[in-house]
Amino acid sequence: MLDTDLDDAYWLALNERHGMIHASEVADAEKQLGSLSALWNASSDSLRNVGFHDSAISNFLKFRSNVRMDEIGSKLRTIRQKGIRIIRFTDPTYPKLLRFLPTDRNGAPLVLFHRGSLMDFERCVAIAGTRVLSYNGHIIARQLSHAIASAGYTVVSGLARGTDTEAHIGALGVREGKTVAVLAWFDPLYPPDNEELAKSIEQRGAIISERYERPKSFAAGTFVERNRITSGISRCVIAVESDEEGGTVHQVRLAVMQGKKVFAVTPKNGDTRAMRGFRMFMKMGAIPINSSDPVVEFLRAGERDEMLETYLNPQTKLRT
Repeated sequence: MLDTDLDDAYWLALNERHGMIHASEVADAEKQLGSLSALWNASSDSLRNVGFHDSAISNFLKFRSNVRMDEIGSKLRTIRQKGIRIIRFTDPTYPKLLRFLPTDRNGAPLVLFHRGSLMDFERCVAIAGTRVLSYNGHIIARQLSHAIASAGYTVVSGLARGTDTEAHIGALGVREGKTVAVLAWFDPLYPPDNEELAKSIEQRGAIISERYERPKSFAAGTFVERNRITSGISRCVIAVESDEEGGTVHQVRLAVMQGKKVFAVTPKNGDTRAMRGFRMFMKMGAIPINSSDPVVEFLRAGERDEMLETYLNPQTKLRT
């Protein structure tokens, strides 16, 4: 393999064990040791010198001894043959906002698998909601997405049935609209009935995931793991419709923990199911909306503040 291939192979190998070493720790160690190859082959003393704790060293050495790099190399070739990019935590194309996630299990992904035309994650807005939408929910989700995309922002959702599907379609309905689908895993595509929609998203947006393959020990929690990425790359989150439990509630709770502004669509009178979720969102600090106007106003105000900060402090590096 070429040097770049070998480097990607080591990133891919480390990514096989999610959460074993936080992405920022890998980046710091790579900088100190000179390459990820040096990190992968480092001794216990070297790992300790770059700041790894004993438990992390023990877990890493045990994991490393069981990894077959020939299999990793084969997987890397397959990934590239399918036109999938590997965006590493240290790459300039890695979404900037993700770097600021906490260093616990809800932290930044080590790598992102990416396919599509969009590499810019600067102006993203997440739209979340139930898979089982009401008739009004379908209309609102698509209208909101269309309006957000028309204002020049990228709509982020999860390609699931219901709200996510409407969000992606709404964005693609705008002439220059862009949308990003954050998946629980890349291959095989899920849900399979959204395969044509996924192809359309790739043409004017991107599909990303921290996992290439569906986990062998698959659990429902695999789907909510991606929520931290959905809100993590976004400037704010819009909750369209939900019951008082489920993935959307988890998404909103996580967004609040990340310090993101959350907006929640006010349900129609009589929709008791949606009202239960709405009340939950209000308790978590969401802002009620009936249109996209408050969201766009918030986004543009934030960008004006950023431009002013840059003007007053030219050396400031923007986080977004």
